[in-house]
Amino acid sequence: MNEKELKENIEKIKQLLTLPDYDKIDVGIELAISLDEPKIFERLLDGCSLRTSSVSSNLNEWMKECITTSGKELDEPTGYYVWLSLLVNNPLLNSIDIKEMNLTNAYLKKLPANFSKLQNLEKLNLQLNKLQSFPEEIFQLTNLTSLHLGWNSIKIIPEKISELKNLQSLMIGNNSLDNISDKLGTLINLYHLDIGSNMLSTFPNCIFELKNLQNINFINYDDCLYLNDDVVNQLKKALSDCYIIQPVSCIQCNESGQYRVEDTIERWDGYFCESCDEQWGNPALYCDCCHTYVASRGFTGGGAECSGNNDDLRDGYDNGRWFIDVEVDVSGNAPASYEGDYGEYADKVILKNKDGTLEGKFLCELCKPNIPETDKPSYEDAEKYAEENGIEYWE
Repeated sequence: MNEKELKENIEKIKQLLTLPDYDKIDVGIELAISLDEPKIFERLLDGCSLRTSSVSSNLNEWMKECITTSGKELDEPTGYYVWLSLLVNNPLLNSIDIKEMNLTNAYLKKLPANFSKLQNLEKLNLQLNKLQSFPEEIFQLTNLTSLHLGWNSIKIIPEKISELKNLQSLMIGNNSLDNISDKLGTLINLYHLDIGSNMLSTFPNCIFELKNLQNINFINYDDCLYLNDDVVNQLKKALSDCYIIQPVSCIQCNESGQYRVEDTIERWDGYFCESCDEQWGNPALYCDCCHTYVASRGFTGGGAECSGNNDDLRDGYDNGRWFIDVEVDVSGNAPASYEGDYGEYADKVILKNKDGTLEGKFLCELCKPNIPETDKPSYEDAEKYAEENGIEYWE
C-alpha cells in the first residue's frame, strides 16, 4: 500500500470512527483490520497513550472532539470507545505488559469485541460509565484480581462470574442490580465486595459462602433499607473476620439520619451531607461537562467505610468519589485555593466557544483531559477574560 492509498484508507476509516454510532465504529475497525496494514493503527493512535493508575488514558485531538466541545459533553461521546477498539485490535500491541487499565468515566456503553485479548489484565476499573449489562468480554479475563463496575446501570451478576476464579475485589455498587447468581459464592479468593446502593430486595445467601471476605457493603438505599440485625448476626457468625460497612453520619445534622459515604463530603473536619456543606459556606459545585456533583474535599485516604490496610477497597472508592484532586497539608488544612466563605474560590477553566467567545466553566478532574486544543484560548485572552469577569482562580 503506497502513501496515497494509506492516507485515503485512513480518511475513509476515520469518517466511520467519528460517527456517534457504535455500530458504525465497529464497521470502521473491521475495515482497518481487513486492510492488514499496521501503519493504519499506528497513525490513528498517534498522540494517544495508555494510563493505568490515574484517570482515563490520554486521547489525541480528533478523539477528544468525539467526546466534548467547549466543556460540554456530546450527546453520544464515543472517543474512548474508538481508542479502546483501535488499541485492542492494533497488530503491533504487546498486550502481555498491560496488567492494569483505568477506564473511569469513559462514557462506555459496551466493550469492544476483542477486549479479551488483554489476557494478562489484573486490575480493571470501569466505574462511572454507561454499561447496561455485565460485559461478556470480562469473563475471558481469568487473571483479573480487581474489578470495579460501580456507578453503571448493570442489573444482573450472571452465572459466568464463577469463571473469574482469581478475583479478590469486586466493586459493583451504585448500579441497578436486582439479581445475583449463586455462582458468586464460588469465588473463594474474594476479599472485598461492594453490592450496595442497588435494587436487591433480599440479602444474597451465596455471600455466606465467601469465607475469605474481609469487607462487604450491602447498604441498599433504593428501598430505604439498611442491613437489619438478623443479616448482621448471620454475617458475623458465618464470616467472623468480615468488616461490615455501615452508613456514616453527617456531623452537623446527625439527628436526620445516616448517609452512604458517596452522599457525603469527607473533609478534613469530618463528614457533611451536601445540604449542610452548603450551609457552612463550602462550595456546592457541579461539573459543567458531566454534571456530577463536586465539592471541596480534604483527606481522601479512606474513612469510615474501610478498615485495616485494605487498599483494593479503599482505592476503588477514592477513585470514584473524590473528583477534585485535593490533598491536605501536614497540619490537616485544605489548600488556600479551596478556602473562603462563599464558594467563589474554586478554579474555573476558561474555554473558547466555537464562535470565538470565551466562557468560564467548572470542570471535574475527569473531564478536564477531554478538552480539545481548539477549545483552549491563549493565556493572554484567558487572563483578560478573568479580569473582566472577576474570576480570581482560573486555569
